[in-house]
Amino acid sequence: MSIWYSYKGVPYTGPCPPYYELKGLPWYDKLTADIPAIRAKVLQLLEQKNIDLKTYFNTGIVEGGGWDARGFLSWGRVDKLLESQTGREVFAYFKDIPGIVLLSVSVLKPHTHVKAHNGDTDGTYRLHLPIYIPTGLPECGLRVGGIDKPWEDDKITVFSDANMHEAWNQSGQTRIVLIADVVREELLDKKNAICVNVVALLLMHKIYASFSSKSPSKWLMWLMVNVGINILKLGIWLYWPFRKKV
Repeated sequence: MSIWYSYKGVPYTGPCPPYYELKGLPWYDKLTADIPAIRAKVLQLLEQKNIDLKTYFNTGIVEGGGWDARGFLSWGRVDKLLESQTGREVFAYFKDIPGIVLLSVSVLKPHTHVKAHNGDTDGTYRLHLPIYIPTGLPECGLRVGGIDKPWEDDKITVFSDANMHEAWNQSGQTRIVLIADVVREELLDKKNAICVNVVALLLMHKIYASFSSKSPSKWLMWLMVNVGINILKLGIWLYWPFRKKV
């Protein structure tokens, strides 16, 4: 089965639907039942002074108040929030999910629009677990593949972020969700390869950002996409067995 990655520069036309209904999967049903407990822990975590939320790196897709985030797990690598006891308690609800590769807290400030964009790969489910949802549509919601949905207090929204998607919060309060990426069941044997490809892509974003004052030339872009990405992937594969694991 072919896996789509955004760095290949080909618009997504694959088979993944905009939204998924995962009710009936044991890990999804358990996570849904645990929403109140997870919410309480995340709110406790956000009260800590050293939470150190970061502005989302791709500021070009964000309009208005701002979009902040911080990770527990980032494509198979331990991230900042697992350094605290409360962060580890939050992650404990997710650690046994087959295919979990990413978990972060996402804070969408009042009067913010995240413009339409594609994610990194179609190899994962993207989950939004509600922590604080100020209101519903039309003021606050998510659009995937042209279909609008509100976040709901007692439901995990699941979608394919390979599809064009956007989010907005035009209320006067902050919207908070946990974002999780879970490798699709049929691709679990490719979990490490998916992580390596996406980590290489994120590094490419950082390299591209270093040209912020002047766009790289077409030939340099070609080298980055066709040669640089493979060099990065080789380096990441060599590093992968030694990364800090959960």
